[in-house]
Amino acid sequence: MTPAELLDSWLEIDPDPATRRAIEAERHRSEWVQAQFGSVLRFGTAGMRAPAGPGPARMNRVMVRIAARAVGAELIAAGFGSRGAVVGFDARPGSADMAFDAARLLAAMGIPTAIIDGPAPTPLLARQLLARSAGAGLMVTASHNPRDDNGLKVYWADGTQIRPPLDRRIEARMDLSSLPTGRELAARHDVESLDVRSVIAEYVGAAVRRPVFGADGQPVDPNDVPPIVYTALCGVGSQTLSHAFATAGLPPPIYVAHQRHPDGTFPGLPFPNPEEPGTLGDAMALAEDHDVNLVLANDPDADRLAVAVPDRDGAWHRLNGDELGVLLCDWLIGLHDDGRAAQPLVSASSVVSGRMVEALCAARGVAHHRTLTGFKWIMEPRLAHPGARWVFGYEEALGYSVTDAVLDKDGISAAVEFARLAGALAARGIGPLERLDELAAEVGLHVTGAASVRANTAVIAAAMASLRADPPRTIAEYPVTKITDWLGPDAPHLADLVELELAPTSAGSPDYDPETQVRICIRPSGTEPKAKIYLEAVSPNPDDVRAERRRLQALLDAIAGAVSVWFEPA
Repeated sequence: MTPAELLDSWLEIDPDPATRRAIEAERHRSEWVQAQFGSVLRFGTAGMRAPAGPGPARMNRVMVRIAARAVGAELIAAGFGSRGAVVGFDARPGSADMAFDAARLLAAMGIPTAIIDGPAPTPLLARQLLARSAGAGLMVTASHNPRDDNGLKVYWADGTQIRPPLDRRIEARMDLSSLPTGRELAARHDVESLDVRSVIAEYVGAAVRRPVFGADGQPVDPNDVPPIVYTALCGVGSQTLSHAFATAGLPPPIYVAHQRHPDGTFPGLPFPNPEEPGTLGDAMALAEDHDVNLVLANDPDADRLAVAVPDRDGAWHRLNGDELGVLLCDWLIGLHDDGRAAQPLVSASSVVSGRMVEALCAARGVAHHRTLTGFKWIMEPRLAHPGARWVFGYEEALGYSVTDAVLDKDGISAAVEFARLAGALAARGIGPLERLDELAAEVGLHVTGAASVRANTAVIAAAMASLRADPPRTIAEYPVTKITDWLGPDAPHLADLVELELAPTSAGSPDYDPETQVRICIRPSGTEPKAKIYLEAVSPNPDDVRAERRRLQALLDAIAGAVSVWFEPA
């Protein structure tokens, strides 16, 4: 079908009055028709995501029905149909309707299907998949994407998000020639309803450890845990986090009241992503009002964790994803020391994340695996080593796995563990930043940074092609010493990623350090129209950790500025 013919078919069966009105209003504009109906959403790093709107290139009820039908067909073909499916949704506008459409369509295909009956964190859906031994899980969420987006994450029988080639098989079943109508949906009463409070209780019982001991073998005293300000960023995390803290014996946090309850329009937030500047401003202001030195935040579907603490000058420092990852990994290795003799310990991180966790694991005797970006890959070593004890998995974009009760990133259980970690550090009279300095002295100083450039996919694709065809010899005047193209024949994994290593400066420079290592990873985002740039500088044996940190940060800032311009439109 041509885009115009598909538009006509879509208009006939679209159950959403808002998207039907949009089609009627814009159908005379050929550019709009091509943009909405000229392509089909595909599964990226973490499911499919796009702005809400009509057509197969956007997120809407028809598109979710098409995807659900494809998932159901693959589930049946794989022999997992009798194991059933479970469906969840977040608080974004339209998420509930999309989720119920998906659940009713799967039920009509003869697949026993359950749906969580209210907005819930993504880790709860991932946990229910395991708890019920279901064949598939579908979560309607756009996570931390812009407020106008929505999305769909798909999990499989092993408990993780779908990976190639399974995702491509599902995409091949997404048939646009026969659009699913309302007549193909089962009645609502044919779908099992899961009470969200019971789902929270089951998740907390499985994912929250108790009691917990510190690295010195002594119990962590809840009285040592410093006061905490918490924000759900208008997402769905507050209720689950409240239960998790209570179960763990932690004092309740101070909530940012106007961001505590789910509201998928994200009022007052510049962007619903805790990585973005300004997003934690209200939480930091509340912490200052209450003389609190620790801020925790979940993203809107609560599968990510952000942390902010005051620096040595009293200004707020948002721990970047790698800093937070190193602190959590250090803490969790200590908790698992009791089982080291009985079971090998295993951990994982993505290739674009910093290498300090890898160095820490090497020093502590933990097997560490570097994977492709995305938790569908990060959890794969857990599946591949069933006889080992899972310690930790992370990606620099604030995603953390602190327990294998959920085989995906989980911002709630990570928040519990960081609160306990903060208590153990407070008992020693230090904070997270001081612990980072201690770890740098032990395994080397790793300073990381990230930059992103929003651009349309054509600009990004052209810049990546140019980078491969004519790679730079210098970046910010520093020589490029090695280039690894992860689409090339010698790449460890296949990915749209280019990795570069630099000599940080010439031998004649006054700040020359032959041991300094600099690495850059560049890739298109798998969830948004932007290029992502990851940077790391390593100083193995710093004499003055704080001074060297400042030097390396300035070095990365200069390199980030030089690389970002590659992706700006001409």
